[in-house]
Amino acid sequence: MTEEWVQLQADEIEALNSIFDPKQWKRDENDSQRTYVLTVNHRPERVISLEVTFVDGYPTDEPMVYNIRGPWLRGEERQQLTTILEDIYLNNIGKPLVFLWADALRDFVDKSSDRNETNTSHKIEPIVDKTLSVGKEIVVPTIHSDEPFEDRKSVFQAHLSTVHSKEEVQLVLNKLKENKKIANATHNMYAYRIWDEKRNVLLADCEDDGETAASSRMLHLMDIADVRNVLVVVSRWFGGVLLHNDRFKHINNACRTILLNHGYIKKTPDATKTKSHK
Repeated sequence: MTEEWVQLQADEIEALNSIFDPKQWKRDENDSQRTYVLTVNHRPERVISLEVTFVDGYPTDEPMVYNIRGPWLRGEERQQLTTILEDIYLNNIGKPLVFLWADALRDFVDKSSDRNETNTSHKIEPIVDKTLSVGKEIVVPTIHSDEPFEDRKSVFQAHLSTVHSKEEVQLVLNKLKENKKIANATHNMYAYRIWDEKRNVLLADCEDDGETAASSRMLHLMDIADVRNVLVVVSRWFGGVLLHNDRFKHINNACRTILLNHGYIKKTPDATKTKSHK
């Protein structure tokens, strides 16, 4: 019987491969073990890398082996980061860690760099009020849709709009659901990030629409890329065959591809090229 940790490792690595681009997450080809390097580079002056080795038995029986690399990371700051990572491990024994550690690394880099700035400069404000303004005319932003693709009878399609307010987000969602096919999708998961210049805050939210943990992965991808003023919706029509972890790979790839297609993420030689239409 296959050990549980074998499948858990395979699922975690596959999910990470779909969330991060090859420059941020790649295998160490010079290491005979299952060693990968995660690079957090959204602040060039504070690039940090986390080398992780998927040892036999992780995550159910053995801890992750890791090493932190960062020329600027010394003394007290290194100890603080080590403590943060260890605490995450202790609070999640037996569970996949790298995704959680990636969030912690990004937060640590931001907080360390912005120590002298005001507390509101990088405030994340979840959106809970989705009610449209009354008596205010707002034009529905242009909606772009990628070509749908299919895997084992499940169909996926990504949609994108440039948005500058939560009212515009809701207008786009409403407009999309005027299309009966999209309205009848099994799931319409979405995520968005909006920079509010007047209040100097970042507005961020996501919605699974029944596909548990899908939209948070989309939002994490958008956080890593630091995209702003954009909404991405991924529609899925379930075809009757369970895709297990592949569904997350497809959802994240759809999100990444449409962001690439419309210039929110810089194209690389490895970027997938697909056609888009309005």
